[in-house]
Amino acid sequence: MSSANKKIIIGIVLVIFVLGVIAVFEKMLTGFDYKDHLDDTVISVDRECITLREFGYYIYEVEEFVQNQALLYDPENPRLWWNTHFSAGADSQFVCEYAKNVALNVCICDQIYYKEAIKAGFILDAVTETQNRVESRELFMEMDPSQIEATGLNEEIIDKMYRKHMIASKYAETLSKRQDLYGYGKKPEEVLNWDGEYYREKILPKHEVELNDKILDEVVLGEITVNQEE
Repeated sequence: MSSANKKIIIGIVLVIFVLGVIAVFEKMLTGFDYKDHLDDTVISVDRECITLREFGYYIYEVEEFVQNQALLYDPENPRLWWNTHFSAGADSQFVCEYAKNVALNVCICDQIYYKEAIKAGFILDAVTETQNRVESRELFMEMDPSQIEATGLNEEIIDKMYRKHMIASKYAETLSKRQDLYGYGKKPEEVLNWDGEYYREKILPKHEVELNDKILDEVVLGEITVNQEE
């Protein structure tokens, strides 16, 4: 091999090496650290902000549910289920993407129904309030230290988010009895759910919802409160 060819090869290798180093440094500089954004707003409903820390309540709930499915699918490697892709035309997506979509929309739905409930003067009776506190504490106690650290949640935040969720749910039940929903051909609770037709067509459009996509695009479910050891 001529010295000229050797110089060309060495030059190419050096270029590849330099590009690799640059890529590593770019990742280090632009890498997303979940914990750095816990108190940043990720969802806004009618200008009321929900932080990533508060949204962690929904992340934990959804991850726990989907992880149980994942363990049934492959007990040795639950990540396979999270990374499974379902083809459904324009709605094709990975399980981890669908899970995040569910968490976001349930959170938004809860916030909307909660606000409407408060506006309507809807309150829970003392027995239900006490039950909610007991159940929210049980939820907190079920979380292990690594999950609490990962989400930044504490008992107070869980109690607040759980209470909102229960008020929203009870209000939706009341709404199902007041509204004429039989024309939809489904159960009232289905059309009032976050993906139900009545909610999507009649309720959601009345509210201003904003998402912080810059942060949310970096949030990947299936590795926040579960599969942490891998």
